[in-house]
Amino acid sequence: MIRYYEKEDIEQIAKIIDEDWKIAFKGIIAEDYLKNLNYKDREKRIRDKYQKEKAIVYEDNGIIKGFCRFGENRDDEKELAEIYALYVKNDERRTGIGEKLITKAKEILKERGYEEVLLWCLEENKNARNFYEKVGGKLYKERLFKIGNIYYNEVSYKYNLKGELE
Repeated sequence: MIRYYEKEDIEQIAKIIDEDWKIAFKGIIAEDYLKNLNYKDREKRIRDKYQKEKAIVYEDNGIIKGFCRFGENRDDEKELAEIYALYVKNDERRTGIGEKLITKAKEILKERGYEEVLLWCLEENKNARNFYEKVGGKLYKERLFKIGNIYYNEVSYKYNLKGELE
């Protein structure tokens, strides 16, 4: 079931995100940075944002299996929405959860009046890029993004909500 997340979900979400970073970004992001990730730090950051943002989870029998956070674009193009984060538990990948979450996020953003949405991912993250292309994303922009003390190349994918969800 897909629903908005609750405070009680935050620990599970933080663990999913940190586990995903350690697996998905191995060999891409500096090993020291990944080794020092601590889900308790991430949990605190999510709690601090809880009242200000909405995000959805995929939940099955009380277990959070995926998480998606989205809203107004954080860059200059305010007419675009942005999907800030999409994470699925590693052992639940390729089960359709990610596609269901991204589809629901796009539906909500369209209801809010957006016609296009973008999301960013690390250029070297081939699995994520393949997924975003599979679910209809078109390569849009590139930029440098700082993680720790190192800059990494990021690419964005854009989705047209107007034609896609009608």
